[in-house]
Amino acid sequence: MAQAHIIRHSPGAVFSQVTEVITVGDSGQVVRLIEPSGNVGTQFPADVGSQWFGTVMNLHASLALAQAHWSDVYGTDVLWTTPGPDRESCDERKNAFNAVYGPMIQAVTGGPLRSNRMARFTHPAGFPDPKALFEVQIKAAKGAGVSVGGGKIEYGQWTDHRPSGASVMHRKGDRTITTLGPDLAAEMLFVLQEQYARPFAEAGVDFRKQTVWMEILVAVDDAPEKTWDRVETVRRVFVEYFGDDRPAGLIYPVSRIPNLDGIVEPQPRVVSGQVEIVRSGRYEAGFSTWTALRHDGIGEVMVSAVGGTEAQAVLAEVDARVRQAGGHGLRADGVFNNAYVVAQDGSPAGRAGLAGFNSSYAGFYAGAQPCSRTAQFVGGIQERGHTCAVSNRSIFAL
Repeated sequence: MAQAHIIRHSPGAVFSQVTEVITVGDSGQVVRLIEPSGNVGTQFPADVGSQWFGTVMNLHASLALAQAHWSDVYGTDVLWTTPGPDRESCDERKNAFNAVYGPMIQAVTGGPLRSNRMARFTHPAGFPDPKALFEVQIKAAKGAGVSVGGGKIEYGQWTDHRPSGASVMHRKGDRTITTLGPDLAAEMLFVLQEQYARPFAEAGVDFRKQTVWMEILVAVDDAPEKTWDRVETVRRVFVEYFGDDRPAGLIYPVSRIPNLDGIVEPQPRVVSGQVEIVRSGRYEAGFSTWTALRHDGIGEVMVSAVGGTEAQAVLAEVDARVRQAGGHGLRADGVFNNAYVVAQDGSPAGRAGLAGFNSSYAGFYAGAQPCSRTAQFVGGIQERGHTCAVSNRSIFAL
């Protein structure tokens, strides 16, 4: 009989340092999933190299709490604080980070990082720690029969495909194409069809039918007045493309994506093999309200970002959706919460909503241990009018 055991290391009021899930499938396979909370390196001076060194060391300690290693890491989220509204300052920050990204990991850990990656310039307000130049979140998996690499996790009976985020950037002959021009709908469709669907089809995977999660970034700092027009255009293409097979997920404006000439960057999660996909049958903000996986007696639910104006009410709705998907609720089964707080600018006043958000968030978890978390300031989330949102991943035995 399948089992799922969740260990929350170093829990606090709003997040645990690391959430570790040990699953025992009906087949007897034991898998360990490790998800540290987002980390920063602000114990070091405010330059990219120093803070990246500190972040790597902090993440190293988080992995060690769960007896995991960098070779087990399959996913890396890099969230840069926007250094300024102009393209040049973002390009300088990106290049400085990329120059130390791989070498620093190799120097500290003794080996390369094999995971995929998604990066973005989030917002001038940055993160809960105002000194942070960036925040990084990683995910790891290990166990007998489990292998990580090439943008996927092989579990033996099924495969969890986790490709890196992609924009329109591609090679055409000896040229690098970074933009398709002003047609944003064409840009989004190109990424879905050419960057994802075509290579998945060549591998025998139906991208349209087997995508279970999608995070969509929409860059807006070059034209802030077009923010919601861009979000709605991208959302429309997403809905039309996936139809009734829409995955769970979220869409939100960011300052810029790493391809500074591009506007949209999605990142999907796709599954194949002996795994059942269950969709909620209900839609919100264009996404399935949740998508669940069932494999070897283990259930997993991905809850789309739930937006609102008060964190405790948002978490209560996330909790309800975990139960709808067959779980025991967010407090029991939660593995990771992504939290989003809307800020109009990077000033102290623009950041002021975080204290109230955290207080309300902690109220939901009173008397219980919260799961891991990352939190970021954004210019909007899912739909107009929301001041905050939370998306979630939960795991349980069926």
